[in-house]
Amino acid sequence: MLSKPAKRDLRHRRRLIGNGYKREDGLWDIEVILTDKKTYTFNNQDRGYIAAGEALHDMAIRLTMTNKNEIVDIEASINESPYSICPAAVDNCHKLKGEFVKPGFNKKVLKVLGGGKGCRHISDMLAYAATVSFQTIHHDDSIEESKLTLENLTYIKEKFVDSCYAYREDGEVYNRYKTLFENKLKEGS
Repeated sequence: MLSKPAKRDLRHRRRLIGNGYKREDGLWDIEVILTDKKTYTFNNQDRGYIAAGEALHDMAIRLTMTNKNEIVDIEASINESPYSICPAAVDNCHKLKGEFVKPGFNKKVLKVLGGGKGCRHISDMLAYAATVSFQTIHHDDSIEESKLTLENLTYIKEKFVDSCYAYREDGEVYNRYKTLFENKLKEGS
């Protein structure tokens, strides 16, 4: 828990919501919604003004993915923005179809949508969607260690070593999975 803050006045609120869905057809939908609101009214050249509590940004993305993390469809919308031109910034998102959400995905997003080719907020939302997709797809039926498959454990061993404090190579959590991986290999022999 954070310490008690100094007396202050809320000026900006960003909400970032990510949801992962398993579809009836076996695919996965990963949705991220971003809203930014100010607590004060201000003038805006493209919209006239933006009232306190009105969305400055209201954006959404949906990735439709396979079990192998391939993006088979992508949809993005900018419903509210400070500039009338912003909704066109989603036009290049379709270029991510066929890409895999795996290490290096965020670099790929920036290559396709970075700078003048897209919207920085959409790029940030895609990075968030990558995390949500991992939590959704790869934890679907394998949260319990006893249900982890060799494929799950191989993924953890190859992709997570030294990715954070818990998964540091000399740490307790990573080594617990490493032991499970080695035991699964012995079972298969």
